[in-house]
Amino acid sequence: MKALVVYFSRTGQTTRVAKEIARRCDAHLDAIHPQHEAGSWFADWRYHWQALMQAEPPLQRPARNPANYDLVVVGVPVSRTGLAPPVRSYVRQYGPRIRQLALFCAEGRGIEERGFSELTQLYGKKPVATLGVAGRHLPTIASRKQLIHFVDSLRGELPDT
Repeated sequence: MKALVVYFSRTGQTTRVAKEIARRCDAHLDAIHPQHEAGSWFADWRYHWQALMQAEPPLQRPARNPANYDLVVVGVPVSRTGLAPPVRSYVRQYGPRIRQLALFCAEGRGIEERGFSELTQLYGKKPVATLGVAGRHLPTIASRKQLIHFVDSLRGELPDT
Protein backbone atom coordinates (compact mmCIF):
# COMPACT_ATOMS: atom_id res chain seq x y z
CA MET A 1 0.00 0.00 0.00
CA LYS A 2 1.20 3.45 -0.85
CA ALA A 3 -0.26 6.46 0.93
CA LEU A 4 0.67 10.11 1.29
CA VAL A 5 -0.53 12.42 4.05
CA VAL A 6 -0.48 16.05 2.92
CA TYR A 7 -1.36 18.88 5.27
CA PHE A 8 -1.30 22.60 5.88
CA SER A 9 -1.01 23.91 9.41
CA ARG A 10 -0.78 27.38 10.90
CA THR A 11 -0.89 26.47 14.59
CA GLY A 12 0.62 22.99 14.66
CA GLN A 13 -2.65 21.19 15.43
CA THR A 14 -3.09 19.79 11.92
CA THR A 15 0.59 18.79 11.86
CA ARG A 16 0.14 16.67 15.00
CA VAL A 17 -2.82 14.79 13.56
CA ALA A 18 -1.13 14.39 10.14
CA LYS A 19 1.95 12.86 11.76
CA GLU A 20 -0.19 10.44 13.77
CA ILE A 21 -2.18 9.35 10.70
CA ALA A 22 1.02 8.92 8.66
CA ARG A 23 2.60 6.89 11.45
CA ARG A 24 -0.41 4.61 11.79
CA CYS A 25 -0.75 4.15 8.00
CA ASP A 26 2.98 3.84 7.34
CA ALA A 27 2.51 6.71 4.88
CA HIS A 28 4.78 9.43 3.56
CA LEU A 29 4.23 12.94 4.91
CA ASP A 30 4.33 16.24 3.01
CA ALA A 31 3.48 19.76 4.15
CA ILE A 32 1.76 22.28 1.89
CA HIS A 33 3.70 25.54 1.77
CA PRO A 34 2.36 28.74 0.21
CA GLN A 35 4.90 30.82 -1.68
CA HIS A 36 4.40 33.59 0.87
CA GLU A 37 4.73 32.05 4.33
CA ALA A 38 2.89 33.56 7.29
CA GLY A 39 4.65 35.38 10.07
CA SER A 40 3.81 39.04 9.80
CA TRP A 41 0.54 40.79 10.54
CA PHE A 42 0.18 41.42 6.80
CA ALA A 43 0.63 37.73 5.98
CA ASP A 44 -2.03 36.84 8.56
CA TRP A 45 -4.38 39.45 7.13
CA ARG A 46 -3.75 38.15 3.59
CA TYR A 47 -4.48 34.58 4.73
CA HIS A 48 -7.88 35.53 6.19
CA TRP A 49 -8.74 37.69 3.17
CA GLN A 50 -7.89 34.76 0.86
CA ALA A 51 -10.09 32.45 2.95
CA LEU A 52 -13.03 34.86 2.79
CA MET A 53 -12.60 35.42 -0.95
CA GLN A 54 -12.03 31.70 -1.67
CA ALA A 55 -8.72 32.64 -3.27
CA GLU A 56 -6.09 30.14 -4.40
CA PRO A 57 -2.63 31.40 -3.46
CA PRO A 58 0.45 30.13 -5.31
CA LEU A 59 2.25 27.22 -3.65
CA GLN A 60 5.80 26.05 -3.38
CA ARG A 61 6.40 22.83 -5.29
CA PRO A 62 5.49 19.83 -3.08
CA ALA A 63 8.26 17.48 -2.01
CA ARG A 64 6.21 14.44 -3.12
CA ASN A 65 4.15 13.92 -6.27
CA PRO A 66 0.61 12.81 -5.31
CA ALA A 67 0.30 10.90 -8.60
CA ASN A 68 2.76 8.34 -7.21
CA TYR A 69 0.36 7.25 -4.45
CA ASP A 70 -2.74 5.06 -4.28
CA LEU A 71 -4.29 7.30 -1.62
CA VAL A 72 -3.70 10.91 -0.63
CA VAL A 73 -4.97 12.02 2.78
CA VAL A 74 -5.32 15.80 3.00
CA GLY A 75 -5.27 17.62 6.34
CA VAL A 76 -7.33 20.76 6.23
CA PRO A 77 -7.60 23.37 8.96
CA VAL A 78 -10.87 25.27 8.71
CA SER A 79 -11.58 28.48 10.59
CA ARG A 80 -14.56 30.78 10.85
CA THR A 81 -13.28 32.58 7.75
CA GLY A 82 -13.37 29.34 5.75
CA LEU A 83 -11.18 26.71 4.20
CA ALA A 84 -7.41 27.22 4.37
CA PRO A 85 -6.52 28.82 1.01
CA PRO A 86 -3.32 26.76 0.47
CA VAL A 87 -5.33 23.53 0.75
CA ARG A 88 -7.81 24.84 -1.82
CA SER A 89 -4.88 25.60 -4.14
CA TYR A 90 -3.36 22.15 -3.60
CA VAL A 91 -6.56 20.24 -4.40
CA ARG A 92 -7.31 22.42 -7.42
CA GLN A 93 -3.77 22.02 -8.77
CA TYR A 94 -3.05 18.38 -7.89
CA GLY A 95 -6.55 16.89 -7.56
CA PRO A 96 -6.63 15.49 -11.10
CA ARG A 97 -3.51 13.45 -10.24
CA ILE A 98 -4.96 11.99 -7.04
CA ARG A 99 -6.38 8.47 -7.42
CA GLN A 100 -8.23 8.36 -4.09
CA LEU A 101 -8.68 11.16 -1.59
CA ALA A 102 -9.40 11.15 2.14
CA LEU A 103 -9.82 14.28 4.27
CA PHE A 104 -9.28 15.18 7.90
CA CYS A 105 -9.82 18.41 9.76
CA ALA A 106 -8.03 19.13 13.04
CA GLU A 107 -9.70 22.39 13.99
CA GLY A 108 -13.28 22.00 12.94
CA ARG A 109 -15.92 22.07 15.67
CA GLY A 110 -18.56 21.51 13.02
CA ILE A 111 -17.01 23.85 10.47
CA GLU A 112 -15.11 20.97 8.83
CA GLU A 113 -18.19 19.89 6.86
CA ARG A 114 -18.07 23.15 4.92
CA GLY A 115 -14.38 22.58 4.10
CA PHE A 116 -14.98 18.93 3.18
CA SER A 117 -17.85 19.94 0.92
CA GLU A 118 -15.75 22.53 -0.92
CA LEU A 119 -12.81 20.15 -1.36
CA THR A 120 -15.12 17.37 -2.58
CA GLN A 121 -16.46 19.77 -5.20
CA LEU A 122 -12.95 20.76 -6.28
CA TYR A 123 -11.80 17.11 -6.42
CA GLY A 124 -14.92 16.02 -8.31
CA LYS A 125 -15.41 12.75 -6.42
CA LYS A 126 -16.49 11.77 -2.94
CA PRO A 127 -13.57 11.19 -0.54
CA VAL A 128 -13.10 7.59 0.62
CA ALA A 129 -13.10 8.72 4.27
CA THR A 130 -13.31 11.86 6.39
CA LEU A 131 -12.34 12.71 9.97
CA GLY A 132 -13.17 15.85 11.93
CA VAL A 133 -11.39 16.32 15.25
CA ALA A 134 -12.59 19.03 17.63
CA GLY A 135 -9.81 21.03 19.26
CA ARG A 136 -10.61 19.80 22.75
CA HIS A 137 -9.82 16.21 21.66
CA LEU A 138 -6.43 16.96 20.12
CA PRO A 139 -4.30 16.28 23.22
CA THR A 140 -5.47 12.67 23.22
CA ILE A 141 -5.78 12.16 19.47
CA ALA A 142 -3.28 9.28 19.39
CA SER A 143 -5.65 7.10 21.39
CA ARG A 144 -8.99 8.36 20.09
CA LYS A 145 -11.33 5.72 18.73
CA GLN A 146 -12.39 7.97 15.86
CA LEU A 147 -8.79 8.25 14.63
CA ILE A 148 -8.33 4.48 14.82
CA HIS A 149 -11.58 3.95 12.90
CA PHE A 150 -10.47 6.49 10.27
CA VAL A 151 -7.09 4.81 9.80
CA ASP A 152 -8.74 1.37 9.62
CA SER A 153 -11.08 2.64 6.90
CA LEU A 154 -8.06 3.99 4.99
CA ARG A 155 -6.28 0.68 5.19
CA GLY A 156 -9.35 -0.93 3.62
CA GLU A 157 -9.03 1.48 0.67
CA LEU A 158 -5.37 0.73 -0.01
CA PRO A 159 -4.56 -2.15 -2.36
CA ASP A 160 -1.83 -4.59 -1.38
CA THR A 161 1.41 -4.02 -3.26
